[in-house]
Amino acid sequence: MTFSPAAQTSFVLDPILPIGAVVILGIVLAAATVAVYARAGARLSRGQNAVLLGCRLLGVALVLAVLLQPSREEEIPPVVTERVTVVAVDDSRSMAQNDVAQGTRSQAAKSILTDAGVVEPGGAVGDAKVRLFKFGEDAVAIAGTALLDTKGATTRTHRSISTMLAALGANESARALIVLSDGHDFELVNPAKTGFMARQRGVPIYAVALGKQGKVRDASVRITSYQPYCYVKQKARISGALRLIGCELETINVELLRGDKVVQTQRIAGTDQPEVAVNFDVTEPAVGQYEYELRVTPLEGEIDRENNHALTYLNVIDQQIQVLFLEGAPYWDTTFLQRSLLRNDKMNVDSIVQYAEGKARVVRKKAGEKELKIPKSAEEWARYDVIVLGRSVEKLLDADGLRQLEDCVKNRGGTVIFSRGPAFGGELAKNELEPVIWSQEPVEHVRLQVAREGQALAPFRTLAGPEAADALPDMIAGYGVVEKKPLTATLASTQSAGGGEPVPGMVHRRFGEGQVLSVGVDGLWRWAFNAKIEGVNTLFDRFWDQMILWLMAGRDFLPTQQFSLRASSANIPLGEKIFFRAVKRDPGMKVGEVPLTIADANGEVGRTTLTVADANAPDKLTAEFLPAKPGKYTATAKFPDGTSQSARFIVFDENLEQTEVATDAGYLRKLCESSGGRLLQPDELGKLLAELKNEKVDATPTKKLTSAWDRVWVFWMIGALFGADWYLRRRWGLS
Repeated sequence: MTFSPAAQTSFVLDPILPIGAVVILGIVLAAATVAVYARAGARLSRGQNAVLLGCRLLGVALVLAVLLQPSREEEIPPVVTERVTVVAVDDSRSMAQNDVAQGTRSQAAKSILTDAGVVEPGGAVGDAKVRLFKFGEDAVAIAGTALLDTKGATTRTHRSISTMLAALGANESARALIVLSDGHDFELVNPAKTGFMARQRGVPIYAVALGKQGKVRDASVRITSYQPYCYVKQKARISGALRLIGCELETINVELLRGDKVVQTQRIAGTDQPEVAVNFDVTEPAVGQYEYELRVTPLEGEIDRENNHALTYLNVIDQQIQVLFLEGAPYWDTTFLQRSLLRNDKMNVDSIVQYAEGKARVVRKKAGEKELKIPKSAEEWARYDVIVLGRSVEKLLDADGLRQLEDCVKNRGGTVIFSRGPAFGGELAKNELEPVIWSQEPVEHVRLQVAREGQALAPFRTLAGPEAADALPDMIAGYGVVEKKPLTATLASTQSAGGGEPVPGMVHRRFGEGQVLSVGVDGLWRWAFNAKIEGVNTLFDRFWDQMILWLMAGRDFLPTQQFSLRASSANIPLGEKIFFRAVKRDPGMKVGEVPLTIADANGEVGRTTLTVADANAPDKLTAEFLPAKPGKYTATAKFPDGTSQSARFIVFDENLEQTEVATDAGYLRKLCESSGGRLLQPDELGKLLAELKNEKVDATPTKKLTSAWDRVWVFWMIGALFGADWYLRRRWGLS
């Protein structure tokens, strides 16, 4: 620390008006005062005349003194600060890229600093006036380059430079800030803003760009879909996204592996978009949990191959789905649907169809101990996973029964299919359950078309298959929509033979915790007859099989389960939490907490408890967990009924520092130029350091003027003298 010498003080005049003007003004005022009092003072005694003349002249003299403004001049030597050079080395993961002559970018930085004399051959800082930092998410002061480890998970340049400038001592200032980096920045702060911040501190930024410039070739893949479970022989889609850098227009090979075996391969043509979707459809014939992997064939010259694969899990179950049919006016569509599901091994079907007044046909796939009756409470409705309603159901169900069904769907996650559009007539026609109000006027001979919302769904992919291209006859009739309720999605639309705008034909809506599907066409049963398709009802059977399985996949509960455990995803980026939710099928069951154990391949790694987070939803228990490292994990919950459920998930380390690895010299150039510095070549660093050491510091002292007459008593004195003059003149008889 260097101390400044003491300030020196002297008195000078700092006149408000030029001194000549003040002198002339003083002479004129003094002469006028003497002349006035010489004439007016003839009536006064000599003593009185002298007093008045003295007050006036003294007042004028003080006014002239104020105009001359006597001041103290202080000569202040400049504050001498210790000038240092700040050197910052990028220590994020991208600096581990091996694309320069010295090896990695971090090794190149060490070599450049050694050659420039910033550090000694051993890596220690050799100059006391150099401050060395490493930075990534933030900046940290270090004693030498041996502490560089390229483990920074991200790069925040603005924050790091702010930290380095703030770290300077009270008596320190920076000659310059020298940055050795590849230009990666994920803070998304404009480099001009960062450079201007340094410029305001008088610190120019100089940078050396390290690494290979231009686009680096890299292809990475990540899982984008998550399906908690699917049924045996049900089509499930495994979706991923390819991120392509430097190979956007090339053809990429993508493999789907089941365990260690390649089961499907696709050749994906790249586009000018940075991400390309990839989808694989799979079917499992047996119950179990299956591990699938998306793998991208490594590119020629690709540096980072760790991000070329991604894992996910598929849980396959075979519990029978409990289905209830209700209809008051039979028709071919529901008749064919009922027969199709009765043949389906995944379904256990109960059916009540009224075919005449007071006469109903009751069908049970499996004989029960009790007589089959229409449910009367929400609990009884909840025993069924899917309720299929035909037309004129008001003949079987009264207003209270409908309210109980609505409660089951809204609060217990039930699923209802309106297989023939409006299910209720009369007073029950207005209800909360149906997603749309269909028109009563049919439009004959319409064709069903898959809408945008339905294109990715398994049942409609069945209709789009090559074997079904000519197997879809026109529908007998379609119905327009009078009113569409909020959150209703159109899965398929209809269009008449005469053209016109498409109108909804199949719609789906989330209703509370449950869901409803409504079909607004007549004639789906025609799909059961087509000479080009082998077997009986193949297309019709497959469509409704996949539709019901898709609806079930959107529920919390598997059939016959009293509790449900769900994870927020099967793929969790490292550093993010995974969330778990357990739901009770019976909201009245009192369960305050459920223990949850998390384990990896080496054993238990953590425990937490599922608890009720919302007092208004006591049937839902939640928990969260933050994985500490990448790997495969299993979360197991033990429920009060003695059962346990597991959810498997994978934690992966997706880091843009290791994906977008090309050097961004443009960012560094803008950062430097906005601060008053420039981008350097590696061999220019030594010359710059020598120039900074030899810089001349301005030692010229500054001068400060402080008015000596800027005091209250001066103005009080001027006022008192002129006031006394006025008072005495009046007292002694002068005007």
